[in-house]
Amino acid sequence: MPNIADLVSNPDSFLKNNLILVQYQAYQSGYRIAGVKDFTLSNDGFTCERKGTGMISRFKTKPVEVWSLRNQGGAGSWSAYWLPYDQDFKHLVVLDKEADVMFTPAMDGCSFGFSDHGGGTFSASHGNLQTADGRIDEAGLRQGMRMHATTLHKSQYMTAPGATDNIKVTLVGVRNGKKWRFFYQQYLDNMGSFYLLNVSEVKR
Repeated sequence: MPNIADLVSNPDSFLKNNLILVQYQAYQSGYRIAGVKDFTLSNDGFTCERKGTGMISRFKTKPVEVWSLRNQGGAGSWSAYWLPYDQDFKHLVVLDKEADVMFTPAMDGCSFGFSDHGGGTFSASHGNLQTADGRIDEAGLRQGMRMHATTLHKSQYMTAPGATDNIKVTLVGVRNGKKWRFFYQQYLDNMGSFYLLNVSEVKR
């Protein structure tokens, strides 16, 4: 099992070598309540690959560990902020120093935004809005996310040529002192076999 301290100390490296699948489901207790909760990471036997990043290794594929994130306490658990998701709704969480990590459900069309309120306090939102015919209403989401200084929308992360239908994103927040940084893993979901496309930071 990976050490969550490694995610906090070097998020870019950790996320390039460990794909996180959020398995906290809407029917489970406390799902819609934002705040600090207990989580564990477990290996469910999924597989993942990515391209190398070196001059030579970029022409080869490398294995990536896959970890399922679940809301549960007990041995091996640790605390993290939870930012829920619901269709046609925007959830918000206030981030301070009660935990060093934030998680939110996988994104495949939703929008994310965050703001720095000073003194180590941030806020973050996960929003979803659909048109009458069931399509993602990005224009409406951009309008609804205006409260945040920095946002991430579908058109920015559903970008792999010819593969937009099965792209998903795991978004993670990491606290460093009085600052929060947000990273996302862009990956292809092929029914239990995954391909990590990219790891990026949500830039201000």
